[in-house]
Amino acid sequence: MEYIVKEYEIRYFAGIELIGGFKVGSEDHKKIPGLFEELENVYLSDIESKKEPFKYVGLEIYRFDFMESKMVDYFAMVETKGLIEVSEEDNLVTKKLPQGKYIMFPINKANMASEIKKVYRYVEEEDINVHLGFHVELYEDDDKSHFNNEKLYLCFKLEE
Repeated sequence: MEYIVKEYEIRYFAGIELIGGFKVGSEDHKKIPGLFEELENVYLSDIESKKEPFKYVGLEIYRFDFMESKMVDYFAMVETKGLIEVSEEDNLVTKKLPQGKYIMFPINKANMASEIKKVYRYVEEEDINVHLGFHVELYEDDDKSHFNNEKLYLCFKLEE
């Protein structure tokens, strides 16, 4: 399976949360494109200090009871130059991704669900030591819209 390993410094993001999260394996993941559309059309102009070119991420965080519930929290975000201040009225959240090496698998958005399953299977079969608390869907785009990019990277932080 094709992948790259890339070292990152601490990165900061701001965006919006999919309220209630979603259950892995359900149809709930179909809400994600609408979340990015809302981020771009409603909230993007309110986010200060965006990095250019824009780097959108989908951040999927596994809940503490994931093994039983299969529930994850999901955030549509754009990279910022640092941690920005937000208030509850903004409906925005910020996240900091830790420094370290990330293994990145290219994924075609047209077959996203099945390709993500293949990556997870590969990581498990190859016994790749990744951080199990989250994964990042990285959309690198020069057009300032996550919708124009057919490819994304499914990223996991490697544990040392």
